[in-house]
Amino acid sequence: IEVTWSELVDDATGNSVILSYNLYWDDGTGTLDVELCDTIATSFIVTGLVGGSDYKFKVRASNIYDYGDFSEVYTVEASDLPSKPVIPTVSLTG
Repeated sequence: IEVTWSELVDDATGNSVILSYNLYWDDGTGTLDVELCDTIATSFIVTGLVGGSDYKFKVRASNIYDYGDFSEVYTVEASDLPSKPVIPTVSLTG
């Protein structure tokens, strides 16, 4: 799953340049206390997930003063198997 978030700009930065974004998740333990990354990027790819399981994520930004508040929690279900495709069509040429 690729987790993305919006870059903070101007009035949302606390009057200082954003130095990093801190992404946390619930890795199946029931709490959102596992840090995934601390990066200036605005996306992160999470691997090794179990299909059909729900995962929760939250992110916060930091500047020279400290970390800000966390975002709202976002919950996503990891997909397991692909859906059944539609019946293929066949055509003869020539």
